[in-house]
Amino acid sequence: MAFLATLWRSTPLLWRLSGTKHHFSSTSIHNPIPQYHIKLQELLRDKCKSGFTNEQDALVLFDKMLHMKPPPTDIHFAQLLTALVKMKHSSLVLSLFREMRALDIPVNIFAFNTVINCCCHLNRLDYAFSLLGGIIKSGIVPDVCTYSTLIKGLISQDNAVEAESLFKKLVTFNIIQPNVVTYTTIIDGLCKKGHTYMAVTLFKYMQRKGCKPNIVTYNVLIDSLCKDGLVDHALGLFSKMNEKGIAPDVRTFNSLIQGLCNFSRWADSLGLLREMNSRNVSPDMHTFSILVDAYGKEGMIKDAEDVIEFMIQKGFYPDVVTYSSLMDGYCLRGEVDEALAVLTTLKRKGILPDTRSYNILINGYCKKSKVDRAIDLFQQMPHEGLTPTIQTYNTILHGFFHLGRDVEAQKFYEKMLDEGLKLNMFTCNTMLDGFFKNRYVDEALSLFHQMQCNGLSPHIHTYSILIDGLCKNGKLEKARSLFDSLPSKGLRPNVKTYTMMIRGLCQGGLLDEAKKLFREVEANDCLLDSGIYNSLIRGCFYNKKYKEAVVLIDEMRARDFSADASTTSMLLDLLESKEQDCDLLALRERFLP
Repeated sequence: MAFLATLWRSTPLLWRLSGTKHHFSSTSIHNPIPQYHIKLQELLRDKCKSGFTNEQDALVLFDKMLHMKPPPTDIHFAQLLTALVKMKHSSLVLSLFREMRALDIPVNIFAFNTVINCCCHLNRLDYAFSLLGGIIKSGIVPDVCTYSTLIKGLISQDNAVEAESLFKKLVTFNIIQPNVVTYTTIIDGLCKKGHTYMAVTLFKYMQRKGCKPNIVTYNVLIDSLCKDGLVDHALGLFSKMNEKGIAPDVRTFNSLIQGLCNFSRWADSLGLLREMNSRNVSPDMHTFSILVDAYGKEGMIKDAEDVIEFMIQKGFYPDVVTYSSLMDGYCLRGEVDEALAVLTTLKRKGILPDTRSYNILINGYCKKSKVDRAIDLFQQMPHEGLTPTIQTYNTILHGFFHLGRDVEAQKFYEKMLDEGLKLNMFTCNTMLDGFFKNRYVDEALSLFHQMQCNGLSPHIHTYSILIDGLCKNGKLEKARSLFDSLPSKGLRPNVKTYTMMIRGLCQGGLLDEAKKLFREVEANDCLLDSGIYNSLIRGCFYNKKYKEAVVLIDEMRARDFSADASTTSMLLDLLESKEQDCDLLALRERFLP
């Protein structure tokens, strides 16, 4: 702040004391540049890169700039706003900009673009577009950056169709000449909002218009395609990229390797690693983390450990993310004590475990029905400077209910509320499922009502839990009423919802209604699966409709579905029974030699 003090002392007293409105102009840039203007520009150039230490320093400087004589130029003020953007103070940028306009401080296109960008970050598209009008009224011509920022803002607000329409109009009427940066910015925005198809369409359009994509454009699209599970499409784009002489970088390879590992395509991912080596593209920490995580999820612990050993040889040191992925791999194999040993190793190496490390272990112990050990780890977290997350609580709640320790689950749930944690849908679904499984029907319905009162919008999975729980607790009519109300709530039943309702109807002796609902599934654009067939077949057995069960078994086999353990067990019991039913006798002849 020493330089700010120098600036303040060099400012005429009259300016410091004056409270009047000052009028600025850009004409001063044609006069000899004062020394302190040069120093100011140096300071602002530095702050554009690093940001101010705090916002108060920026405000002090802004105030001093208002009182300089001759006044700073529009470039200086634009740089100040840029420095505040660096600090992520979008609201403050808007406030200072309004004050600048009120004081008639000249504003250039760069400042306008900076403020428009802040409006988009603050979800104030209305103000952003009003600024576009302000630019035109000021006699300034909006540039490519202006429109690109507005288009990206529309995309961020899920107005992709409007964004596409605006872009096409701008190009059609030659208002802008988009370059590769413009196209890539918009493609990136579309990909981040999940509009990969639209991004690919724009990618093809830019090539037709003669604009050549660069490595950044390809990386954005390849990454988005891989995240959408379209790995072969991404590999096709990778090949075209090579054909056009654009060399892939480590980000390109990382996206593809991650995509291939997600589908357990180990041979292809190893082929890419070899290609990286042949192209002298060095793997980075993220490359190794992808492999460790992928091998761990497949239970291939030896391979994961080999990757860690190799990365150390290459001069990379495993971090908490790497070790947590290894712990996750051990837990997925049920080897939770080995995962705990990794945590001990991690601490011994001076690497601090994070919340994810503990959540992995807690989940592992809960799955092994060792909830008390999970609680020990939960209580240890604060001593490590870690705060349990909603995921931590959800995992332990599920573990308690799974073991039938419903009283402890409810106490833990109350503790969670006392801690001030905001409930999410997973918490509520876990509690609902646990209440129903332990026959706390009234408590479950009360929680469901509370969810709605608190503004949580239950999705179809929540309703499926309710329907299943009500059916299993003898509340078939309530379940039917809830199922029938789904369309009015804007929800469409999925195959699990149908399966639960059909199972409940069968157990309630309403087989004809269950069969009618079964035939409606595909008519409502919902694919049948093995589970729904097995539920209806068992319903036929339960209601002694053996002939109808045989028809369904043949239909199920024709669709390449098979009987599950419960259906098979029930069928074997029927075949061994002494009941003299003609349809059952036909069933015996069908399935017994």
